Amino acid sequence: MNDQQLMQMPDRALPLARRGAIGVVDFGDRGRGIVALEDIEHGQLIERSPVLIIPAHERPTVDGTVIFTYVFMWEHDTVEQDLYEHRGRSAIALGYTSLLSHSFDPNCNFVRHIDALLIDVFAKRAIKAGEELTIDYQMTLWFDPVRI
Repeated sequence: MNDQQLMQMPDRALPLARRGAIGVVDFGDRGRGIVALEDIEHGQLIERSPVLIIPAHERPTVDGTVIFTYVFMWEHDTVEQDLYEHRGRSAIALGYTSLLSHSFDPNCNFVRHIDALLIDVFAKRAIKAGEELTIDYQMTLWFDPVRI
């Protein structure tokens, strides 16, 4: 099965784990991020992370902490910007997904599989070994990306 077919599988059929050749790097003032350890092809599945659900009734407590900067919105028919409504479930991705840096021109896309409690990261274009992996956070940023 190729990665394009994986992207289109129903949530209930997704395998539990898969990871490309990636690693954690400390970028100093920018914090930790993820880099490719080998060349990655366009469309390749890079990371499949299980998530931990933050129930709606716990959001007020969690949203007031640093954890809010690492979560994904986790309701059907929502977008990441909806996190600022502080309603519904959110989720923190385990694995490397939560360490992906933001870019307005990212080299990766993410797909939330709400019912399967998984999030996939795919290469949006070919990525060279040593290149930092980025996603668009798809929300109003709480930091100035120019200063980072």
